[in-house]
Amino acid sequence: MILWMKQIVIFFILKFSLTCIFAQEVKHNFLVEPQLVNCDSLKLVGFSTNQCIDSIRASKFRFDQSFRLTRKQGLQTAEYFSCDNKYGYLIVRYNGLVNLFYNVERCIWNQMISSSDPEGYYLEIKKQLNNFP
Repeated sequence: MILWMKQIVIFFILKFSLTCIFAQEVKHNFLVEPQLVNCDSLKLVGFSTNQCIDSIRASKFRFDQSFRLTRKQGLQTAEYFSCDNKYGYLIVRYNGLVNLFYNVERCIWNQMISSSDPEGYYLEIKKQLNNFP
C-alpha cells in the first residue's frame, strides 16, 4: 500500500514538473509586425525650419511627447520626437520663437520633463544642443 502511494505521489510530481517545463517553452504561432513608423525615411535637408517642423509633426515616430506651459513669455511648449528611442528632434517655443534641434539624446528630454524648472534646464543646455540649420 505504501509503495503504491509513493508511486502515485511520484507520478503527480513528474506530471506537474513536466507540465511546467512545457508551459515555459510555448512559442508564439504568429509574427509580430514592425511598428507603423515612417520617421526613418524623413528628409529635411534643403527645407526651411517651419517646413521641417511640419514634416516632423506629420511623421510617425516610435516615441513622441510634448508639454505646454500657459505663459506669454519664456518657455511655452516643447516637443520631442524619436525614431530609435535614443536620439531625436526637439522643438521648443520660447518667447514666441520656435527652435528646432536635432540629435537630442532622450535622456536630455527626460531630464527636461522631470525638472522642477524646465525653463531653467532648457536655458542651461540650449548652447549644447545642435540647432537645425
